[in-house]
Amino acid sequence: KQWYQPRVAITAGKMKYLAELTVLLVACVMCNEVYEYNPEEKVVYTFDMQGVKVDVLRRGDDCDKKAEDGDMLTAEFHGFLENSFERFESSHDTGKPSSFKLGHGYMIKGLERGLQSMCIGEKRRLHIPATLAYGKIGDSKNVPPGADLIYDVEVIHIQKGTTPPNIFAKIDMNHDKLISKDEMANFILETGRTVTLRGVSEIDDVVNEIFKLEDTDENGFVDISEFSGPKKGKHDEL
Repeated sequence: KQWYQPRVAITAGKMKYLAELTVLLVACVMCNEVYEYNPEEKVVYTFDMQGVKVDVLRRGDDCDKKAEDGDMLTAEFHGFLENSFERFESSHDTGKPSSFKLGHGYMIKGLERGLQSMCIGEKRRLHIPATLAYGKIGDSKNVPPGADLIYDVEVIHIQKGTTPPNIFAKIDMNHDKLISKDEMANFILETGRTVTLRGVSEIDDVVNEIFKLEDTDENGFVDISEFSGPKKGKHDEL
């Protein structure tokens, strides 16, 4: 005769949730440790993701969900200058893993591209050229002009979201697949928001700062490959 009846059945879904929670708690404990770049870390395999060299350092534990535009990712990340391996930012600086939306243009282009299709538990090393990072101007803080970067990233959790609206198409009013400074200024003005970028807020100055970051070939326009914001959606010709 069975003498014990469990009151709550632990389903597969709950087991997965508990596993992710455990990983998150362990990550929080590790946040207090100093993360150093290890050039000898074993690479499982390497591939290119639109100009970003990706070294997979550890395969994911759960690939039922893969990171894509619109998702909220929780991850440990550590950024290094490639020429010196000096760390310039880390999730450990805040004492907890970082959460961010993918595909909304909140991060540098190299991260937006290099994080695509990551699985929970996967760890990647992203080699990001300056053209997909902070370009010729740097970040005015810790990244000097023209610096190539390396990011070690481990995804802890993925919350599925919806694909963000195609902002490129909204800005490109004449549909020539190029964004001009006038189109960028009009879009900012139409939002009705005050925008401050790198310490400037006058509309012409803001647009010039945006173009310093986005117009990598310096031809006076931002094309679809240069644009770091959302650019997938109803604009089929793109």
